[in-house]
Amino acid sequence: MDSGIPTKVGRYLVDRLLGAGAMGCVYLARDPELDRAVAIKTVRDPGMGREALEAYLVRFKNEARAAARLHHPSIVSVFDVGEDESAGPYLVFEYVAGSTLKQILQARGALEPGALLRISDQIASALDAAHATGIVHRDVKPDNILVTADGRAKLADFGVARIPNAQLTREGQFLGTPCYAAPETLTAGKYGPESDLFSFAAVLYELASGTRAFPGDDAVAVAHKVVNDTPPPPSSVAGEQTVPRTVDAVIARAIAKKPDDRYPSAGAFVLALRDAYAREGLAPPVEERIASERPAPLAKRGRSGSTYAFAALLGGGLLVGVALVLMFGIGGGSGDDAIDAGMDLGGDAGSMAQQMAQRPVRDASPVDAGELLLTTQTDAGGAIDSGPSGGFDAEERAKDLLSRARALIAGGNSEGARQLIEEARRYDPTNPDIASLLARLRDAGP
Repeated sequence: MDSGIPTKVGRYLVDRLLGAGAMGCVYLARDPELDRAVAIKTVRDPGMGREALEAYLVRFKNEARAAARLHHPSIVSVFDVGEDESAGPYLVFEYVAGSTLKQILQARGALEPGALLRISDQIASALDAAHATGIVHRDVKPDNILVTADGRAKLADFGVARIPNAQLTREGQFLGTPCYAAPETLTAGKYGPESDLFSFAAVLYELASGTRAFPGDDAVAVAHKVVNDTPPPPSSVAGEQTVPRTVDAVIARAIAKKPDDRYPSAGAFVLALRDAYAREGLAPPVEERIASERPAPLAKRGRSGSTYAFAALLGGGLLVGVALVLMFGIGGGSGDDAIDAGMDLGGDAGSMAQQMAQRPVRDASPVDAGELLLTTQTDAGGAIDSGPSGGFDAEERAKDLLSRARALIAGGNSEGARQLIEEARRYDPTNPDIASLLARLRDAGP
């Protein structure tokens, strides 16, 4: 596996390498039995000792058990786990289209309240669902939160999650990322829903202000700050983004040093956060939001790409996507520049997709609008993926492009939609939706 890319891992046909790190590789592959694209994570031995390798492999299998037990639209699904004679142990995940919050923060900075609250609602729901089953994530951070082009957030990488009764760490051993870790995990190795809440609060502090609550490059120095220092109010470091003082107070409670001083759940934290923004007129009241977000009956929804995508997601079989590599904490850093800093995450799905299609990728070779929507990560070699790939499921890629074209049409971006439709034609010229979407563009006029 070190000398080249395998053509097959288990029953899965490998298309290409998406990323590689010290502990393993992530591949784009296809499941020939279910005819869908998947992401495969494998583990390799980087020369570590036997005890360390065995501990990692136990954690690797724990990732599969944890993720497989969680069925939630805001949690990345695991499909399979196995061991290949050549590739070694592997996990098979749904193939998710999107960028990490880390990428978005580095490109965009602080988010406006609407985008922040939409993401926080979804991740809070995911965390509460995990905690209800006794699973603690242990490593909630921007790298492990994926956001799709239509604004859906998904929590990834339960590789260090704790299953009840699982003995994965020795006393005092720390797993996670120091700048988002809770004080009790750093000082005593204690994990629980409260420590996940602290990490989640540190993430939202950064989303609101554009600045880490506990900045620094040295792990020891950062850990000292987490344990001993109180971060400045987000409003005092937010720059151009408005952060009300009421929001300062909510985040301060969620990021409190003592676990008992924090909110009882992630959902309670986000509810308080939304109320704080609403009192300043920066978000709708909770009651109004709940009424506006009640889903319409499925029977009344049109046959559209977005309906197809959400139905597939809720069914545990989302068939679109690119590059789950950063979800696993490995891969090239060049992917951090994959979203232009001017992208506005505050609009609806149509306007967000429209802006993504209109703006170029920074510091990368040019790609067209369709590929930009599909590929927000880079391959291991640093080059943006472009054009049809022989082993990829071309029909599903065309469906994804056409789904995004519908969003652009709804947002009024006819030219961007036309480019996506033409890109879809490259992958699957027989798709009947191409003609109907082109007809919609003609009816819409210039």
